[in-house]
Amino acid sequence: MRRERVALLTDSTADLGAAECAALGVSAVPLTLEVGGVVYSDPGTLIRPGLEVMTNPALCARMLAGAAPRTSQGTPDDFARHYEAALQTAERALCLPVASSLSGTFAAAVQAAQAFAGRVQVVDTQAVSVGLGGAVRQARAWLDAGRDLGSVAAALTGYGERVFLRLVPQDLHWLIAGGRLSRVAGAAAKVLNVRPVIGVEGGRVEAVSRVRGFHPALRELVRSFPPDREATVLHAGNPEDAQRLAGELALRNVRVTQTREVAAVLLVHAGPGTVGVAGLPPVTR
Repeated sequence: MRRERVALLTDSTADLGAAECAALGVSAVPLTLEVGGVVYSDPGTLIRPGLEVMTNPALCARMLAGAAPRTSQGTPDDFARHYEAALQTAERALCLPVASSLSGTFAAAVQAAQAFAGRVQVVDTQAVSVGLGGAVRQARAWLDAGRDLGSVAAALTGYGERVFLRLVPQDLHWLIAGGRLSRVAGAAAKVLNVRPVIGVEGGRVEAVSRVRGFHPALRELVRSFPPDREATVLHAGNPEDAQRLAGELALRNVRVTQTREVAAVLLVHAGPGTVGVAGLPPVTR
């Protein structure tokens, strides 16, 4: 029996670079970022027509220092263009957007899919960033192993509940601007030099602990990291502290598979200087 060809799509919040998207055969729908009145497209296989691509997180961090940035979700038109391109060479498509609770991007992906007569299935993995990237890698492994689209979609629903993702912001301004932290609480935290440890799991973003001092908060990430996972260290223009975190994880016998910068859209919400760590379920076949 001939295997059904299934195209795989996600969005740019999955933190999959262009090279990895190409290696996985994944199409990434870009979200957008507005800085100083200029709208940029987050990296993707097909960009929104007419927009420059924001490809350099370090450049983005410098630009944000003097601007009030805004992000925008992927639109139904963005997803429809990607679906149409993907279905030129596949019978069906599986789309894994950012968690529905974190962005209207998921609703846009679902709306666009309605025009393709059941050929596109959209799954709420309840994941973001490298957690969403992990769901994409798992989807590719299962599809390549011959699992049918329906079983892959069912198994990846709620994948984010199994992801350990913690972030420590260096500057609380961005959490306040994004509404994740009140101005009163933010002012008190600054006076006391308290850093919230932000957990991003299962589509929820919440402060799981509060620690006095940025580097002590990074050590809290090490202390709480699950012993049965491999680590991906994340940062937003802060490679020095990311390397420090990677080293402390290694001292606890945690295998660090990579250290990487977050994508431009996520950088806006986390803020320049943020450092974090993700622990993903192992990819199976």
